Amino acid sequence: MPNKFRLFDKTNKIIPNITPPKEAAAPPPSPLPDLAPVVNEAQRKAAETSYSGRKAVSRGTMYMAFYLWLLSGVIILSFIAQRTQFFPGDMTITAQLQKRRQPWLRRFFYGVSEIGFPKWAVPQTVAAAGIFWALRFRLEALFILLTSSSTLLNAIVKRVIKRPRPTNELVTVVRVINEPSFPSGHVMHYTNFYGLLTYLLASNWRNGKLRNTLITACLLLIACIGPSRVYLGAHWPSDVMAGYMYGGLWFTGLMALYLRAKAWIHPPVGTSPEAAKPLRQPGHADGDDDDDEK
Repeated sequence: MPNKFRLFDKTNKIIPNITPPKEAAAPPPSPLPDLAPVVNEAQRKAAETSYSGRKAVSRGTMYMAFYLWLLSGVIILSFIAQRTQFFPGDMTITAQLQKRRQPWLRRFFYGVSEIGFPKWAVPQTVAAAGIFWALRFRLEALFILLTSSSTLLNAIVKRVIKRPRPTNELVTVVRVINEPSFPSGHVMHYTNFYGLLTYLLASNWRNGKLRNTLITACLLLIACIGPSRVYLGAHWPSDVMAGYMYGGLWFTGLMALYLRAKAWIHPPVGTSPEAAKPLRQPGHADGDDDDDEK
């Protein structure tokens, strides 16, 4: 029999063997970097450089009034498009634009148009909404997702007007698309998605290098998408004009809804409703002073 050793205390009582607890194994290191400090810093900077919610409402209202002034002719344009194949200047403008055959211009217009197709547009929309959500601009993130609803209006108008697209017999067509031409879906999407990004950056943040660079990029894409669709033979210039107008009309409706929601979350006087507090902008506190613009 093997000897068994036991411990005794001073009273000659057996002290039970105590096995020291095993140390918990350290968790394996995460293969992903810890993004919490980066997100927290981004949220802090976003809160520091943004306007208050109430000032964003007043600034946004002024932009809306100006935008409504620009949308007066959409019904007349649609009435004419349903009854004629060409608008005055459609063939001339297209021919003049397509005469410019520089390789860099072709690549530029192709790239501007390519990111408007669903395989690129959907990830862009989701990513932009995710960034705004991470920065705690929750209402803005929801409305970025809502910009994709402009495709519904585009589909309805296309089915009503039923205008054919340009053909190779008339112009140079880079990609054949088998759906009606009026109005341009690309232009409507850019007007809403990049237009909303411009609107949110201009009305919610103060002047800064990053903010102004992003606004410039968004405005450049909105301005260039129309010529690019004509250059590539996907639309007539009048389709593009209608895309801007219909896109603007839809954008105006979204912004009217956005401002109503924003004013409910950040009322001009008093405190935010309890249900709205999760959607308040970072850095907002009830009763804050919104008089000074820095």
